[in-house]
Amino acid sequence: MTGIDISCDRDRVDLDYCYDCISNSYWSMGRSRREFEKSVAMSIPVSAFCDGRQVGFARVVTDYIAIAYVADVFVDAQYRRRGIASRMINALHDHPDMQRVRRWLLATRDMQPLYRQHGYADLGGLLMMRLEEDAPNRPPRI
Repeated sequence: MTGIDISCDRDRVDLDYCYDCISNSYWSMGRSRREFEKSVAMSIPVSAFCDGRQVGFARVVTDYIAIAYVADVFVDAQYRRRGIASRMINALHDHPDMQRVRRWLLATRDMQPLYRQHGYADLGGLLMMRLEEDAPNRPPRI
């Protein structure tokens, strides 16, 4: 097994694989394939690959300025506990188009410890938020 490659290249997303994983998740709520494809098209995706095969996925929905919502984070069961989810979250936080975003939100039923490592705080229930205090001081991209 070679290293894990993290990419925000939308063209590399294996939609078949990702939809299969998402459609079997507790959070998908019966999402159709077309709905999933549209959600990827309307987001910044990040993918993890091992030996050319996709093993993880996440995406962020954003206005690129004020708010970002992290969604659909998953790592293939065979590749968990290797830091892949953390690397994908870092890739979204570090994405050049996301540097002015101050508020990052997400909802999770069971992965709070992972997100706390990335500066997210519990808001109650499933919701978590990360404030990027320095975001307003960074130069605009547009």
